[in-house]
Amino acid sequence: MMPQRVADDIEEIARPNRGDQQEKPQIHADPALRRPRLIRNTPAWVVAVIVLAAAVAAGWAVFWALGLSAVSERPGLSIAGRLPVRVAAAAVVGIIVGGLLAWAFRPAQTLRRTARIWGTTARRRTPRIPLFGSLTAAVVIGVGLAALATWIISGAVFTHAVRAGDVDVVKAALPAIAGAVIAVALVVVYRRQNDTERAQFAQRFGSASTQLGDSDTAVRIAGVYAMAAAADEGAIFARRQQCIDVLCGYLRLPYDPDSGANHLSEFVSTTTWSATPPAVNIEETRRQAVRQNDREVRDTIVRVLVQRLARTADASWSGNDFDLTGVLFEDAWFAGARFSGRHVWFDGAVFGPNASFEDVDFNAEVVSFGGASFESDATFAGATFRARSASFEGATFTGKDTSFDDARFVGEYVSFRRVGFSSEKTSFGSAVFKCLRASFVLPTEWKNVDFDWDNPPGGTQPAIPRCITPRPWPPYLVARESGTDSRPAAAEKDSDLDG
Repeated sequence: MMPQRVADDIEEIARPNRGDQQEKPQIHADPALRRPRLIRNTPAWVVAVIVLAAAVAAGWAVFWALGLSAVSERPGLSIAGRLPVRVAAAAVVGIIVGGLLAWAFRPAQTLRRTARIWGTTARRRTPRIPLFGSLTAAVVIGVGLAALATWIISGAVFTHAVRAGDVDVVKAALPAIAGAVIAVALVVVYRRQNDTERAQFAQRFGSASTQLGDSDTAVRIAGVYAMAAAADEGAIFARRQQCIDVLCGYLRLPYDPDSGANHLSEFVSTTTWSATPPAVNIEETRRQAVRQNDREVRDTIVRVLVQRLARTADASWSGNDFDLTGVLFEDAWFAGARFSGRHVWFDGAVFGPNASFEDVDFNAEVVSFGGASFESDATFAGATFRARSASFEGATFTGKDTSFDDARFVGEYVSFRRVGFSSEKTSFGSAVFKCLRASFVLPTEWKNVDFDWDNPPGGTQPAIPRCITPRPWPPYLVARESGTDSRPAAAEKDSDLDG
């Protein structure tokens, strides 16, 4: 075996400044991955069957055990043998066993996400059923209700015929025939009403879309409210989503804030191409249509979205998806909103003054602010992130004050990878991290960022949540292109303060 001294000399030659280099951060494994692979990869429906079977078996075992003579006939345990006590005990034990077994297969965040996905899928599924299936179901339900009514009144499913004549047989079958006819009539009327509503929605949607494309500002603003009204009355999920996609698509259109309040309707540019004689100069004229006062239209769309996302909204749009990728928000005031759909995208968005997400409930499946730019004060104070995946990867915060105070991260994965915190003050005071993993690795900027565990009271040992990465804390800054600076974020913070 090589002597330790020789090994150290060889290592010093290979890495001459290893003593001055900081230890590389170690990313802890995802807590969800600590479960055995067989448990992690079990399909959801298999988990549901196993959990229900185990819960029923445990409840039945308790119900049977409390009914044994050794329990029910003993003076001290006689009350346990009574039927209400046995049923209650069986239900409690079944719930406990089922809950523990479900937790063993899926963490609590995954269970909430699965329930939310199933509920969203059921809500989004189109209610249009084929005509043949509708009529068949109507006949079966009508005959069943007629038979039930006959049994309640006369004590028999169908009244027996006194004679074997055809008239008596018809009389006996009249309730079933009447029930089937009524059910079929209701189905036909319902489908006709549904087709009428679909035609009316198509007409209103087309009219609102035409208004949004008009050159006049007042007509476009009226189109915004017309599209919102069509979404409010479209109880079917797909129709409402279609209206929301149009409004979000308008916000994604190219927009120049410097000309957002102009009164021009057309931009004309003339270019003259010179030529040497005997050729003559060529003059080219280009005309470009301009949306007048587009800032007011965009602000109206944002206000409409915020009103429908409020918890007290009469017609809530919280369960829908929102694609706001690359949108320039001159005034993003989403305080008190609630997102509970599948996807909410703010990727690459630029937030101007007053970017407020205070007390917002991000309960969507995926919430992404990847690459977003917060150019002024931004607040997520009191916001709750229940999403399966909440991403701020590559986002930059350059305003004076950035606040995540009292924010709750209780979903599954939260990513602040390569984020740039360069505000004068960035606070995570009283923030709660109860997610599976929250990553702050390789930030591009890390200035004046304060967490509760950075300055524990009384000089106690900092209690960093186990889901936080990297470890050791604080995170390292991402290496510069030159590769010369790999100091920890805290070291740069201290040097900035000293300078």
